[in-house]
Amino acid sequence: MIQRQAIEKYLLDLLAIPSPCGFTDEIVHYICQQLSALAVEYELTRRGTIRARLPGKNHHIARAVVTHIDSIGAMVRYIREDGRLSVVPIGFWSSRFAEGCRVTVFSQQKSFRGTLLPKVEWGVSRDHGVEAIPMDWDYIELRLDEPAYNREDVMALGLSVGDYIALDCNTEVLDNGYIIARNLDNKAGTAAVLETIRQLKTSNLTLEHDLFILFTVTETTGTGTGSALLPEVSELVTVDFASLTSLEKSPFKRVTLAAGDASGPYDYHLTAHLHRLLEKEAIPYQTKYLKAFHSDTAAALTAGYDVRTAVVAYAGDASHSVERVHADSLVNVARLLIAYAGSPPTFEKDESIVSVNDFSRQLTPENRPRPAQPVPDFDEIVDLKSADDADNRNSAGNNNRNKGPRS
Repeated sequence: MIQRQAIEKYLLDLLAIPSPCGFTDEIVHYICQQLSALAVEYELTRRGTIRARLPGKNHHIARAVVTHIDSIGAMVRYIREDGRLSVVPIGFWSSRFAEGCRVTVFSQQKSFRGTLLPKVEWGVSRDHGVEAIPMDWDYIELRLDEPAYNREDVMALGLSVGDYIALDCNTEVLDNGYIIARNLDNKAGTAAVLETIRQLKTSNLTLEHDLFILFTVTETTGTGTGSALLPEVSELVTVDFASLTSLEKSPFKRVTLAAGDASGPYDYHLTAHLHRLLEKEAIPYQTKYLKAFHSDTAAALTAGYDVRTAVVAYAGDASHSVERVHADSLVNVARLLIAYAGSPPTFEKDESIVSVNDFSRQLTPENRPRPAQPVPDFDEIVDLKSADDADNRNSAGNNNRNKGPRS
């Protein structure tokens, strides 16, 4: 049985490890330690993408679940003459959510604390002019908590252009199940995936096919899955964060099954397979089209993989800002992943290139197109020639009557 406390423990561990995209070595070590503790075999790519494998009875066709362990962050762009640092974002997030954020800056030798602030003239009466500052990264600066009042002071500390900046998570776990923090995207999803692996290992569930679990380190900048998939993988399910709108009151405990995102629709058949599992296991869910979303599935397709793709997401709020999730949504994601791991592939024929006779179909006798009935041909209904003859006869009769005697 999925343990909510275990998911929360994994999540708090992950949030304690800074991992802006490009600065992910330590979180890779953590994931590998957890896999080793569970006796799960894995491989590493050069940059740190982890490919874990849960063996099944059939090695010729496999499926994969992917989650990313990198997060948004920033980098030192320029050291100013007054000792303040200009920064550039890592990943796609707004400078609006950087203002006031406490951060850690990592040099080659040590780390330093600081705050991201807008470039304003502080101390002006009634903060005159603060609202006029544009919402743009060019107007964000990093104030170091060090006696650094010019460029030379900063460089003497060992800081330089290109140093990484990690955001404080400011984590809160509430009794009602809500978890609030920065960088829940996608450490919350990763926590659910780790609990899934733990359950699969401790339950000794026999898998029909190999299941690969991928932990990617560059999803935040768009490359993600990259070259991590093996040729035998026919299906790829991404686990990620999906923001709900403020009007969605009930789905905060549900799984979101995505139909598509900014890159286009996901695989018709794999998404339908997950839909059937959600119904069978009575897992609360909703189906959404994630309009502005981008994930590891899109990265895999862009990289040229011929793989079926789908996305399942936990219910979140305010992505790339002060994010929020509910623990029950993470539990439900793990429930779906376990059901998926124990289910047969969507198509056994995906093991190899199939002939057209074996190729899938999306239309059935029940959902075949039913075009509107065409109206009959006009000439079949109305005989204009006969109508003309009748009009001529009527006209002649009227003329004869008009020729009667006049008074």
